[in-house]
Amino acid sequence: MNAAEEVRQLLGGLDPAQDSRPEDEERRARDLAYILASERPARRAAPRRRLVLAAGAAVLAVAAGGVALETAREPQPAYAATPAILTYGPPASAEPASVRLRRLAEVAAGQPAPQRSAGTVEHLESANWFLNSSITGERTTSAVVPEQWRSWRTDDDAGRKVRKALPPTFRSDVDRREWKKRGGRIDSSEEARDYAAGEFYSRWRGAVPTDATALRGWLTAGASAPEAPVQYLEGVAELAGVRLLNPAQRAAALRLLADLPGIAVTGTVTDRAGRPGEAFSITSDAHGLPAQYTVIVDPGSGVLLGYEAVLTERAGMLNVTIPAVITYRSYLVAEYAVMRR
Repeated sequence: MNAAEEVRQLLGGLDPAQDSRPEDEERRARDLAYILASERPARRAAPRRRLVLAAGAAVLAVAAGGVALETAREPQPAYAATPAILTYGPPASAEPASVRLRRLAEVAAGQPAPQRSAGTVEHLESANWFLNSSITGERTTSAVVPEQWRSWRTDDDAGRKVRKALPPTFRSDVDRREWKKRGGRIDSSEEARDYAAGEFYSRWRGAVPTDATALRGWLTAGASAPEAPVQYLEGVAELAGVRLLNPAQRAAALRLLADLPGIAVTGTVTDRAGRPGEAFSITSDAHGLPAQYTVIVDPGSGVLLGYEAVLTERAGMLNVTIPAVITYRSYLVAEYAVMRR
C-alpha cells in the first residue's frame, strides 16, 4: 500500500431556534467559546472523509476539511497545530466496558422523554474540529478549521442544515501565505441547505430503533456490513450528531456499544465543553493507520457528549506528531425547537 492509499483508507470512516430563551442562546455561545478558547497549538494534527479525484490531484475532503495530493518538491514545514489531547482520569468503576455501558444504558432508559411543543422539530448543535491539509510532494500545508453545525429535522425527514466555519488558524505565517496563494479561505464562512421531505439524511430515515440488535441493522441498511467493530462506534457517533435520540434510543445505542468486541474503558474525562464524562474507546487500524476512537458519555443521563479519534502510532503523509487528534465533535444541543429560516 502506498502513502496516498494509506491516507485514503484512514479518511474513509466517519463522514460525519427561533423560540429559544436568552439563557439558552447564552449557554450555547458559552459552550462554543469554552471549546475554542481551550485550544492550544500543539505539535499534532488531523483529517477524515470523502474522496474526490481532480485532474492531477486526489482531494480528500474531511467532512469540512481535506488533504490535497499534488506534485512538487519543497522542504517539509513544521508540524501542524492541533487540539490538545484530552486527559483521562481513573475509571468511574472497576467494571469492564461492556458492563459499565449497560449500566449507563439503564441510566439513559430511566430519563424523562424530551418535552415537545406543537410546531417544533428536532434541533441539534455541535462544535467540531477538522484539519485542512494540502500535501504537495514533500510539503504539507495545514489550516485548522473549527466549525459550528446546526440542524433542524421534521418528522418526514425534511429540514435545514447550517454549517459555519470559523477563521482557520495556521502553524506559521508561511502556511497562511501558502494556503491563501492556493485559494484557501482565511475568514469565516457559513453555508445553509434546505431539504425536502425524505432528503434530510439519506442513510437513515424514520424512527431510530430502540433495540440494540435492530439498531445495528438500521445503521447499515442499504450498505455493506462494517468490516470492523469500530465502524459501529463511528456510526453511533455520527447518529448522535444528526438525530435527537429519546431515552430508549440512547439506551439502545449504549447497549450496541457494550456488545462491540474490543471496546475498553478509557477513563473519566472533562470534555471540550467542560462537562464531566466517561470515555470508552476502540483502538483499530481499520482505516489504514492505528488510531483510538473514543465516545464520551454523561454518567448522569447516558447522553453522548462527544466523539474523538487520535492517531496512536504513525502519521503516514500527515505533518503531525503522534499522538495526534484526527477529529472531534462536541454535541452541545439536542432538543425540540421551532425551525429557523
